[in-house]
Amino acid sequence: MLPQPTTSKTDSWENEGGSLQPLDYATSLGVAGHLTESFTVGGYRYTNLADAVAQARRMTQRERDVL
Repeated sequence: MLPQPTTSKTDSWENEGGSLQPLDYATSLGVAGHLTESFTVGGYRYTNLADAVAQARRMTQRERDVL
C-alpha cells in the first residue's frame, strides 16, 4: 500500500516554480521527487562537490600555466 500524499491549501504561498500541491497520479505510481544540489564551474555543472573543486583547481592551474 502506497502512503497517502500530503496536500497543501490552495491559498498557500507559491513561487514562480509552480504549484505546491503534489501530482497525485505520479505519487500513486510510486514516483518520488528529489532535490539535488549542484555546483557550476566554468560552464559545467556537477552534483558532486569534490568533482567541482577538482575542476576548479585544474582550471586555476591552466590559467597559471598560460600566464
